[in-house]
Amino acid sequence: MLSKFFLAKIMKFIFFVLVLICLFLSACENIQIEGEIPLNMPMITPEFVVLPGDALKIMVFQKPELTQQETVRPDGKIRLLMVGELSAKGKTLSQIQQEISKKLEKYLKNPEVEVSLVAPNFLIYLFGEVARRGPISARENITLLEALITSGGFTNFSDKSKIVVIRRVPGKEIRYRFNLFTYLSGENIQQNIYLQPRDIIYVPMLPF
Repeated sequence: MLSKFFLAKIMKFIFFVLVLICLFLSACENIQIEGEIPLNMPMITPEFVVLPGDALKIMVFQKPELTQQETVRPDGKIRLLMVGELSAKGKTLSQIQQEISKKLEKYLKNPEVEVSLVAPNFLIYLFGEVARRGPISARENITLLEALITSGGFTNFSDKSKIVVIRRVPGKEIRYRFNLFTYLSGENIQQNIYLQPRDIIYVPMLPF
């Protein structure tokens, strides 16, 4: 028979494990889920926020020769004709457009400017119980499942029923849950949506 000393040690260990499990489950419950991911979510929202690596096209209708395409540098800036250095990081396309128009008022009367997104810096970020964590450079029209496959798949301890997609929009984060099993069974195939640039995918660990 085990001595009282070893029984006490075992009981303390079991209690410690149970506390860890409770803390883990509590953390999972605190993830705010807004619902299943809709099928036809647009690739680029009207409030797209520019970050380094995004390619922008700037058109000045009164002076077509000022039209140019620029990629946002790592320092968050672009350089434009007659405008010079302009900070683009963290701004929406409409904000950049207004800023360029204001600067061009020195040279043009009522300048008409259009700023459009040519190519986003399409990075998807994965963390948690995936084979390869970190950013992956993706193409447009990549689905959630394709991104998970690109990351090398799951670890042995992944909870594939509670995958979370975190989408950042100006002023807030929206979180959605993806259940691989219901998707594969055909019950909810619309979960496998197209991702947007800078979406974050989190695969939690199975509760033990």
